[in-house]
Amino acid sequence: MHLSAYFARKRLVNLHSQTLEGTLSELIRRFSPAVKIDREAVLQELIIRENRASTCLGNGIAIPHLKIPLPRPCILAIGRCPNGIKFGENPEYEDVRLVFLILFNEGWDGQLQVLAQLARELHDPHKILSLIHPQSLSAFYKKWQQIFGEKKRTNQGVHVSAKGQRIFLKESFRLARSSGCQSIFLFPDSLGEWFVFGKYFLGMRRILVTERFQEDLPSQYGMDHLLNVSNHSRARLVQMHGAILIALTRGFIGRDEKICCIGSGSESGHFDCLVFVDVAIRYKSLLDTRRGLIPKDVSTEVFERVIAIAHQIAAEGREGKPLGAMFILGNHAKIKRYYKSLILNPFQGYPRQERNVLNPFIDETIKEFASIDGAFIVGSDGVFEAAGTMINAPSRGIVLPGGLGTRHTSAAAISKAADSLAIVVSQSTSQVTLFRNGRMLPLSEKVIG
Repeated sequence: MHLSAYFARKRLVNLHSQTLEGTLSELIRRFSPAVKIDREAVLQELIIRENRASTCLGNGIAIPHLKIPLPRPCILAIGRCPNGIKFGENPEYEDVRLVFLILFNEGWDGQLQVLAQLARELHDPHKILSLIHPQSLSAFYKKWQQIFGEKKRTNQGVHVSAKGQRIFLKESFRLARSSGCQSIFLFPDSLGEWFVFGKYFLGMRRILVTERFQEDLPSQYGMDHLLNVSNHSRARLVQMHGAILIALTRGFIGRDEKICCIGSGSESGHFDCLVFVDVAIRYKSLLDTRRGLIPKDVSTEVFERVIAIAHQIAAEGREGKPLGAMFILGNHAKIKRYYKSLILNPFQGYPRQERNVLNPFIDETIKEFASIDGAFIVGSDGVFEAAGTMINAPSRGIVLPGGLGTRHTSAAAISKAADSLAIVVSQSTSQVTLFRNGRMLPLSEKVIG
């Protein structure tokens, strides 16, 4: 995933204004006249949004953003303000040294990925210092490209020629078709070079699974659909279960389909793995229920975001230490009968938009609160209702494999009793497990040692 496609060198500026309104006005003027926007209306709406909820990330960073009609997915302008910004009585703007102004096309669904990528990278103080220190704009732009530009991939494994890759894909298509597969899932993130994959699978539904988020990727590489799924492991096809679940919830594939997944190892740099999945059999525990794969009032966007945060916690932990966590997702009116708070609710009193899982600035808060014993409670609209809660749902009839503890049992029980979803991150193995209607599905493999 890289942001350089949405940023041009001419939209980088040393700011002269020391007020937020003046700063935003300077940045808006950096957008080309070819971008047809009402600059004054955009400025006023940005000020209104800052009054409602600050976009300061801390560490000297602010990311004001807005969704408006645009001819492209998004545009980005960056301003450097060495003396900070004044905005009312809010002191946090005085520490701001970099302002990232982003305008999104209101019809584009990549907003969350862009903001989450920025927020994640800019929580690293070393990267922030490397952007603040350069004296010239050219040096800043070079450092920006190093951090956010498309990374060059090196092939450290066995070299496979382009002809060898073509043969592998052709044979994969032959096997997939003879096995009755209707869809191809392609996982190319570890490839040294991308090419037009889709031409090898004509007549099949072609789904591209990647960390990259450019809107035109499917057409660029001959695919039908794009699924953005983070890859938090070096293992082959680690994104597979999450991608298939998301494809099911979005309606890209049917419950009775057979699919072919093609991927590569992180060190190989070429396709070297082929997996066939019978969806009806592999996901029987989740699909064989009248309630559906996810609760009716839970949007796929909220579901995908909670899954992504769970995988992030499993992969990164907190300050180098592994973390366990449990998320209960569903109708809060149904869920609240089955939990009680063990501590004062840390989300109490905050505006709903600030504690929504779709807010990309909430990741670090969730990782911090994950160190508290108990479960996160997430409403069907994505709002965090509570943390540090004890689940007390009837576990009669819940049967789980040996070796799983009370956290998994509680998750299974409440998923059945409250018609909800439960996602558990194991602290000991970093495995992420989904529970629905009392049944479990591992979304990642255990990490031992």
